[in-house]
Amino acid sequence: MPPIEGFAVSDHNDHSSHEHIPGPGEATIPELEDDETIAPRPEEEIADALRAKPDLEDHSGHHSD
Repeated sequence: MPPIEGFAVSDHNDHSSHEHIPGPGEATIPELEDDETIAPRPEEEIADALRAKPDLEDHSGHHSD
């Protein structure tokens, strides 16, 4: 199935960034994963903030039907 126009599709076989092997005395810096180079969407940040606060409400079957 061809990708839908307007959607970013990554090729997992693309190795354009080569793994860096640090030399003696050189600090080891972890490489970024492909998805870490894309900024989070605003709704992801909002969801993270909402998940940070525990939901202590009683959500058991009390429905007003």
